[in-house]
Amino acid sequence: MERWIEDKYAVVGRPAKPVRLMVSLLLLKRLYNLGDETVVEEWIHNPYMQYFSGETEFQRDLPCEPSDMVHFRNRIGEEGVKKILKLSTDLHGKDDHQAQVAIDKTV
Repeated sequence: MERWIEDKYAVVGRPAKPVRLMVSLLLLKRLYNLGDETVVEEWIHNPYMQYFSGETEFQRDLPCEPSDMVHFRNRIGEEGVKKILKLSTDLHGKDDHQAQVAIDKTV
């Protein structure tokens, strides 16, 4: 885990949700232009979203409360959200600037 996000977590109190889950929900929310409640609900029904979030088996429970996403964004701040989104686009290089993208939604 990068140091800037590691410093945002305390070792006391209620355990936080895994960073991978929260980052993936943040990315999925932005990718599909969903709200906090909607992305959490959609995650239950979509095995692709669950796999993207690090799950290896299909889950039937909510990954978190929608308010946990608000707490996560507050914890990492506006700058943290920008860093995560920038890292995501930087990973794909020029591929994320394609004029057309083919998406296969078959199951």
